Amino acid sequence: MSPEDAEAILALQVEVNVALQLAADEASYRQDWRIQYAAERVLERVFQAAQALPEIRRERYFGGDGFQALRGMRNRLAHNYLAIDDDILWESLSVDIPQVHDRLHADAAAAGMLIGELMAGQDTDGESWRRTHLGRIDPE
Repeated sequence: MSPEDAEAILALQVEVNVALQLAADEASYRQDWRIQYAAERVLERVFQAAQALPEIRRERYFGGDGFQALRGMRNRLAHNYLAIDDDILWESLSVDIPQVHDRLHADAAAAGMLIGELMAGQDTDGESWRRTHLGRIDPE
């Protein structure tokens, strides 16, 4: 795995973890428009992070047609926001994203180890690297 692939995998992991937090409680999702809006945005961010991956990794994490379905959802979210189907969005969060998480898990661990090895001897810590390379990090 290249350092660039490792960084892209870790970026996807960050977005997938945020999506999983939003999918923790369906009742809250259904009742709180802010969670629904956040879910829309995080799925757009999952797509953006996935785009940075080589195609073979996208297929491994999202399945054969999963990335194309995500692309379609991202386009609908970005361009047709008044016609968002909350049931489809919830299914993506509660069914599809956990599958991506499970498929991504081993590679994310390997990516973290690779970045750690590359950082060894540098004058920076892991959290500084994450902020610089992955942007905003969920506070948890």
